[in-house]
Amino acid sequence: MGKAFDKMTTGTLQFAIPPERLGRDPSIYLNPEIGPSWPQEPYEVTLQDLKAELENAENAKPLDSRGFAILRNRSESLGPLKLHEIWNADYLEETKQMIKTQLGADEAFIWNSVTRSADPSVLTPYGNNHFQDKAIVGLQFGAIIRGTASGAHVDQDVSNSQRMCRAAAGGDVFQKYSRVQQLNIWRPLKGPVTSKPLAVCDGSTVPDKSKSIHCGHFGTRVLLHHDVNQNWYYIKRQGPEDCFILKIYDSAVLPGQAEFAPHTGVDDLHGADGPEEPRESIEVRVVVCYL
Repeated sequence: MGKAFDKMTTGTLQFAIPPERLGRDPSIYLNPEIGPSWPQEPYEVTLQDLKAELENAENAKPLDSRGFAILRNRSESLGPLKLHEIWNADYLEETKQMIKTQLGADEAFIWNSVTRSADPSVLTPYGNNHFQDKAIVGLQFGAIIRGTASGAHVDQDVSNSQRMCRAAAGGDVFQKYSRVQQLNIWRPLKGPVTSKPLAVCDGSTVPDKSKSIHCGHFGTRVLLHHDVNQNWYYIKRQGPEDCFILKIYDSAVLPGQAEFAPHTGVDDLHGADGPEEPRESIEVRVVVCYL
């Protein structure tokens, strides 16, 4: 297992093919029927392990630095995947209070939550039309469990995030609050994660040329093209008490701060973290507001 505890690991990630190599006008991918099919290509990427930072909270970097933060937080309500409809409501309330305390926010509004698994036997097809126009304070897909995500992305682009913030927190949210953020709170349901962990990119290392906008299943979002200057991270053998806070949108980004945190599931760790077991995880999308 020596290799499993290296500070850096190589994994296979999927990236959107850049516009200059598409061979067609990239604007066609703003069409909701075509947008999700933007072609991808794999790259072997170095993943820096965040475990040491996680275990020394005083050295952890703030959310604005890289567009993501990590923290150790043991949930009192998290349960097994097969019972996710039972414990979800308590977990959402717990997550809402945790994020307000952690970030010093004045208010937080749940947008939705999603459970995922890398085990194809527990997945159910969920179709293509899932555009969400109001908050779902619960599981976005009910009993349905989604597969792990593949392809570097940010969940929404600016316009889609602003729409979601207004829908969740009120049409006057940008007048009522001085700062509004859309965040994704992500953690595994069991651990250690040894297959398809979440990889996150330092948003401050993402040049404009490596970003494109397309229309996914849930509206417009940001796709990432591979760039050698991007810095990618993950939490080696991540457990349920290890949380990611991912910035999706921020109404008050200052110079030098990260706008967001691109992320994706790792397609292949090449066995670096031990015998592979199907990953199970939950993510909660939250609109966070500051007076």
